[in-house]
Amino acid sequence: MYKSERMGRDEKHSIASLLASRNASLKGESGNTIRATQRAQLTHLIREDYPAFEPVRDMLLKRNGKIDISQGFGEHGQLIIERLINHGMVEKADETHIDSHITSHPEAKRYLGGGWLEELAWLAAMEAGADEAVFSQNLQWSAKGYHGQNEVDLILRKGDRLGFTSCKAVNSEFNPDSKKHRSRLMDALHEADNLVDHFGGDGDRVAVLVTADLIDEVRNKPRYIALMGKAAVLDVRIIPLEELGWDALVKALGELIDDDPETPPRLY
Repeated sequence: MYKSERMGRDEKHSIASLLASRNASLKGESGNTIRATQRAQLTHLIREDYPAFEPVRDMLLKRNGKIDISQGFGEHGQLIIERLINHGMVEKADETHIDSHITSHPEAKRYLGGGWLEELAWLAAMEAGADEAVFSQNLQWSAKGYHGQNEVDLILRKGDRLGFTSCKAVNSEFNPDSKKHRSRLMDALHEADNLVDHFGGDGDRVAVLVTADLIDEVRNKPRYIALMGKAAVLDVRIIPLEELGWDALVKALGELIDDDPETPPRLY
């Protein structure tokens, strides 16, 4: 069992109380931690080979009805499909077909469209030693007579330190010539920076967890230099596909709530 039992025990330093001191509050329900725990094995399957998941995701989100799954998805993709069937997100029609109606299954649509990454981030945050963490959470705020709300993918807490994470499930292959791809990544960076500006306190940190391959291992340099450079200026931690390995991800999220000033978080 994950360490969610710790959540909320320290009212003085709860996420809710820390946000209240910044004129913000948790609004509505957060992500379902029980379901996230129950389907952790499926979530880890996606994490272990995200590129194998992409064609499965695209197939299910774009098509309805009876779908032939006998070829084109590889061993890992087939295993993911089997687990999706086990969790009731799609139905098995026969040995080579599934019956998919994702458009009328909001939870499955959310999970496949990126909710799995938020659940993964929550699992990793709790493994990293967070005292409390919430995901898929709306925040209500007020400032100088204005009111609004923001959705935050993950907030984690250790003691009186908060960490914020924006999760973006994008194409794994970074296309430097795609303006849309570059814009989405840069928008995610600014979104994360705004979170800590509006809701963070002294020492609070923020990260963007993104499923794009952003590091050229051969040349040992970022594929999107402008993104990494701006992240350095804004002090936003970028966690790319290369750090989706469990130990690396737990370490990266743990850095957000690490109270040791001698070990600042890496940018990539």
